Amino acid sequence: MMDSGLRRDFPQALRIVWLVLGVVSGLIVLAPFVLPAQVLSGVFPMCSAKAAGLSCAFCGMTTAFLSIGGGDWAAAEQANAGSIPLFWALALNFAGACAYTMMRVIRHANT
Repeated sequence: MMDSGLRRDFPQALRIVWLVLGVVSGLIVLAPFVLPAQVLSGVFPMCSAKAAGLSCAFCGMTTAFLSIGGGDWAAAEQANAGSIPLFWALALNFAGACAYTMMRVIRHANT
């Protein structure tokens, strides 16, 4: 059984985690449009599965997001079939977090 303080604080904690993940989502979505491909390729190390000659669900994701940043959606689909749905999920999460934050700021400014 949850303590009443925990019950009261839990929704706020979830909201804060969601907003932090919204910021991270925004950075991931905007990075391919803002930063050069060489910078992003240097930031992300080679996947340990790829280094072992295997593949994982995220293999090709960096290449795919760089392709999306360059406007080449077909290349992104070819690099990793899940890249486009993941990109849009992250973009929608970022947009939702921004909208929520703006509504809170406007509501606070009007009180």
